[in-house]
Amino acid sequence: MLATRAEHPLAARVTNVTTTTITTDAAPHLRIARRLAPAQALYIFGSSVDLTLTGIVGARLAPTTALATLPYSLIPIAAVASTFLFSRLIGRVGYRAVFTGAACVAVVAGIVSALAVQLDVFWLFCVGTGLIGVYSAGAGYYRYAAADASGAQRARAVTTVLAGGLIAALLGPFLATWVSGLLPVVFVASYLLVALFGALAAVWNALLPAELARQGRTVTARPTGAAPQVAPRTRRVLWRQPLLLAGVAATSFAAFSMTSMMTAGPIAGMAMGHSEADAAFAVQLHMIGMFAPGFVIARVIGRLGERAVAIVGAMLVIVAGAAASSTAEWAFLTSMFAVGVGWNLAFSGGSALITDAYLASERGRVQPVAEVITNGFQVIGSLSAGVLATVPGWRMLGIGLIVLSIVVSIGVAAVRRTVRADTAG
Repeated sequence: MLATRAEHPLAARVTNVTTTTITTDAAPHLRIARRLAPAQALYIFGSSVDLTLTGIVGARLAPTTALATLPYSLIPIAAVASTFLFSRLIGRVGYRAVFTGAACVAVVAGIVSALAVQLDVFWLFCVGTGLIGVYSAGAGYYRYAAADASGAQRARAVTTVLAGGLIAALLGPFLATWVSGLLPVVFVASYLLVALFGALAAVWNALLPAELARQGRTVTARPTGAAPQVAPRTRRVLWRQPLLLAGVAATSFAAFSMTSMMTAGPIAGMAMGHSEADAAFAVQLHMIGMFAPGFVIARVIGRLGERAVAIVGAMLVIVAGAAASSTAEWAFLTSMFAVGVGWNLAFSGGSALITDAYLASERGRVQPVAEVITNGFQVIGSLSAGVLATVPGWRMLGIGLIVLSIVVSIGVAAVRRTVRADTAG
């Protein structure tokens, strides 16, 4: 039976609604996370094409410069629109089926994007990138599935999944540019890579452990002989927790800072006088920064705690913002790399705080809302990049991120960590 929180107002009530979870001993707690790490890698392989090239391709296809960042902005917009749908589907059919279906959407997205580039049709390219956002929404639940299956090792499970993107972050952008000229129309082959990695992800996800077919599903009757479950808290009670609010603030800040600089960066870099190759290399450095800390961040969280890691991430964004004051190539590359590392730390720390704030039966009242808020700030970051993709705009963005970093750091530092009900005592 689940241990209860002292502050839980419904601790004495029992419900006949349960959520299927995985019960294992301590040793294999990270088994699911390790199976989801390759799924994350395949997702990053495909999405890295859009991260690397969509700003550049959008600028080529867009009828006006103001619309150049629209294709990339549609990725988080579509993710926001799909998040609650995926949450409901997870409750009905489990994580595995949803992850497989989301990967199939990536296959369609890659083909549509490649066709749009081939035909030089801007609106069709927007459709393709929007479908990538749907895939992104599904992949966003990888870390939650791993955390749900990992008992007291939730923070390590989250970072294990995110670390799966490291190799993809290293190779994906280089593959995107390397294959770009293989077909007569440049970049068509790059977007066909998205379809290829989506197909591979669909196969891998379909073969995920059977536990993930059951995990996350809501069951309307409690099995005979099973221990009674504590009634889930209301959304109002859940979302008044400082711990949860701090976690969402950290992930939202990470999403906004990363997306705004990454989307504006390639175009602003070319406005500074840097070449297309330099702009693509900056995005590659950014991707490396996003995932390189993955192999050590779990141990760092174990030593320093989630809050400290999120704050260190915010401090690195300050470095990125300060470097944005210069148009020198080293400063441009430093900004892109530092904001990538800052994203990893702030996002990992914030995600760990979020997963500590709810019980398995409360998943549907926290996960989709947290994802919508986080993706919403990603939308704001990508849309604002359209007016910030100039030299003055780049400097203004840097100043703004410095201010936000300070505010978020103070807010996260002020929160006290609580003990989860299902790991207490």
